[in-house]
Amino acid sequence: MKFSKFFVFVGALFVVALVSYLVTTPSGSEIPLTGIVTGTDVIVSPQLAGRMIRLNVDEGSEVHKGDLIAELDPAEYIAARDSAEANIHALEAKVNSARDTQSWTDDQTSASLQQAEAALTSVRSQLVQAQANLWRDQQTYKRQQGLFQEGVTSAQDRDLADAAMRSSDAAVKSLEDQVRAAEAQVAVARANRKQVGVQQSDLAATRAQLVQARADKATADVRLAYMKIYAPLDGVVSVRAARQGEVLQAGEPIVTILDVDHLWVQADVEESYIDSVALNQHLKIRLPSGNIIDGTVFFKGVESDFATQRDVSRTKRDIKTFSIKVAVPNPERRLMSGMTATVLLPPLPSTLKWWQRIF
Repeated sequence: MKFSKFFVFVGALFVVALVSYLVTTPSGSEIPLTGIVTGTDVIVSPQLAGRMIRLNVDEGSEVHKGDLIAELDPAEYIAARDSAEANIHALEAKVNSARDTQSWTDDQTSASLQQAEAALTSVRSQLVQAQANLWRDQQTYKRQQGLFQEGVTSAQDRDLADAAMRSSDAAVKSLEDQVRAAEAQVAVARANRKQVGVQQSDLAATRAQLVQARADKATADVRLAYMKIYAPLDGVVSVRAARQGEVLQAGEPIVTILDVDHLWVQADVEESYIDSVALNQHLKIRLPSGNIIDGTVFFKGVESDFATQRDVSRTKRDIKTFSIKVAVPNPERRLMSGMTATVLLPPLPSTLKWWQRIF
């Protein structure tokens, strides 16, 4: 009898719990997901090392893209730029001088070579004529000598022929010397022409130095421009990591800028619900104050993050989660990065019996 009363009591408790569950846990309720409001933040840092001589913002300062955030001491890079400019001017003058010298040398050596070759041609022509005259005088002398031996001509005629032959021979020898001298002049003129090639090489080398100097000037200009650091986006300075007067290294943070106009709520959705979430879907967001705003899903994770429920009994599988991001409006900038917000997923269609929902 006591056991039967006990089972009746237990059954009554079960019925009460069942009724309470069905009343307080309707199948059509929204699914709350705890998320965090976040946004795009950018760490602003210098690209080169230097001492910060100016810092125009502080924590809470509102900035716009392109605003001057800070400035580093540009003295070193101004000196490098001025040195590069001076080197450019010097090399430009050297290039102009070398170009003029090369042009003058080209004209002069070309004219000298033409003159020497013309003189050589003329002397060679004279030599050929003199050699012809020598052959003629030699033949005349031989005839006069034969006639003199036969007693036909006088000794005077023979001597005149001999003198003419000797004169022609001397002329030939003189012109041969002149030909050799003219050939030497041509060789010298051709050697001088090689100076043009050397000067062209020097001119090309100087032009290459000028190109390098201009590149150095461009590099100096770029580095000098890096001394001024501008805001990469619109937003509010959330963190100031450096002070005016400090020496900063390249990449060392100066400030962090948060884009407060484009925030989103990031939450993790269990895999049993993720297929009900779609891109561009409108979801409700409940703020800590209780206010509810609308958001739009713009990101849906394609890879699971971690398991929210670990199976320790080895009878079920782990339940994994996928991250979603819901863009939320912030026209009055009431939302802050880091605050908690609840994403309300729409209720899933109820396809389970009440006992299946219990067990």
